Amino acid sequence: MASVVVRKTEINDLSNIIDMIQELADFEKMSNGPQLTLNDLIREGGFDSPQHPAIFHSFIAEEVTTSSRDHPMTRKPIGYAICFFSFSTWEGKSLFLEDLYVRPQFRKQKVGKKLFQEVVQFARSTNCARLDLHVLEWNTPARDFYRNFGGVDLTETEKWNLIRFDEKVMENILKL
Repeated sequence: MASVVVRKTEINDLSNIIDMIQELADFEKMSNGPQLTLNDLIREGGFDSPQHPAIFHSFIAEEVTTSSRDHPMTRKPIGYAICFFSFSTWEGKSLFLEDLYVRPQFRKQKVGKKLFQEVVQFARSTNCARLDLHVLEWNTPARDFYRNFGGVDLTETEKWNLIRFDEKVMENILKL
């Protein structure tokens, strides 16, 4: 018998998270996007040292099969979520959901819902006033998923646009 378990990521999960980050990038048609290494995740997740604060928090969804005398328990990574704290000058501490990904063969099985609820629980337990995220315009299933939970698309309602300055642009700004 198999069940889905969502839990806080541990250091041994990070290689699976790296694999799923690439799967998400492939799905988003940005296969060359991910530049992170396993060591980056270890360092930035605060897994390498208690003195190094975590820059991000993450959760993993696993399909867990129960063990019997003939078959040991197995854990299969099937999804993940990565988030980090941000700050709103209007509302205070916020949580930003960077990624929520479920492997294709496990979609439509409420795995995404379980992962999302874990992120929401984390936001509430850490006193966040709100949860923010971005979704690609063409990703209608994801947009509908968050809308069904009551998420508001600020591009539609308030005309907010996301602006980005990459590393090269920031370096050029400093030369002005």
